[in-house]
Amino acid sequence: MRKIQIILSALAIFAMAPALADEDNSGFGNLSEDTKEPIMTSSDQMTVDNELSQAELIGNVEIVQGDLLLYADYVRITYSKGQSKIDALFARDNVILISGEDRATAYEADYNLKRGTIVMTGNALVRQGGNTVSADRAEFDIDSGAASMSGRVKSVLITPPEKD
Repeated sequence: MRKIQIILSALAIFAMAPALADEDNSGFGNLSEDTKEPIMTSSDQMTVDNELSQAELIGNVEIVQGDLLLYADYVRITYSKGQSKIDALFARDNVILISGEDRATAYEADYNLKRGTIVMTGNALVRQGGNTVSADRAEFDIDSGAASMSGRVKSVLITPPEKD
């Protein structure tokens, strides 16, 4: 029985790839286009620790980079020693990631700008073009926009109408 579930999950992932992508969009949102944009933040409270090269944003956190939006209750920003660039963002509690028309939610998100990845964990849910995929973990590659889901993956895929 377990083997059948694994095979069905694998088939769902292969079936999901073309369903989640259309001719103009190969993955989640416009992630690669946003990385050159400035990062703007707002929150109820902010603390900065220059010795640790970190800032904490608490309460109603909103982070915007181009068309990429990140909402959460808490975000820790790690920046370079010279404070010239942000290395990573870690968000938790009510995390919402929006890129273009695509939307993902999870308990935690780790946006590593050096590696070019966003990893969302804890009831990750991705919605794209009417399709929905949920899993324990969702990983997005910023350069390609591709997504990888793992840990009890469930999907609802909408079959596009056939063209005449």
